[in-house]
Amino acid sequence: MKIRFFGTMLLLLLLVACENSNNYSQLLKAEEELIDNWLVRNNIVLLDEFPADTVFGANEMYHFEDGIYFQMIEKGVGDTLRTGDKLVLRYKQSTLDVYPMVEDYWTTQDRPYPNEITYGSLTNSCEGWQEAFELMKKSEAHARIIVPSKLGRNDSEVIPYVYELKIRRVPK
Repeated sequence: MKIRFFGTMLLLLLLVACENSNNYSQLLKAEEELIDNWLVRNNIVLLDEFPADTVFGANEMYHFEDGIYFQMIEKGVGDTLRTGDKLVLRYKQSTLDVYPMVEDYWTTQDRPYPNEITYGSLTNSCEGWQEAFELMKKSEAHARIIVPSKLGRNDSEVIPYVYELKIRRVPK
């Protein structure tokens, strides 16, 4: 009797786990469609190769295999960033919906003190941002990126975001 009860419970747990993983794969597919639709609505051209000079056209982005989409808007100045450098980050975060929800941390009016992030650290950051910082390379660089949920800031939701980022190295 006990064996049958535990066997039934184990079977139920497996069914629930399979259902959840199936739902997650459906959420990832919906995320891909959301990104694709955003790209079409914004007339974005995906480049076949990352520009060696990091010069992008107004509606050009490059899609990396790990999932982020990247566009350099302004090259930075000064020395190349090094792991451990402190960065001041201003950003705009938007959902990719037709009517996006926007969080704006771009000016001192939006947020009096900008986020301070350590280059190479995921504290107060995410993998997608860190990859963008690596591509931006220098202080005062400005970029637009799409970060899929797996590289984003919220592990519990399958929501991609488009960010406009501007970084400045904090003097030592």
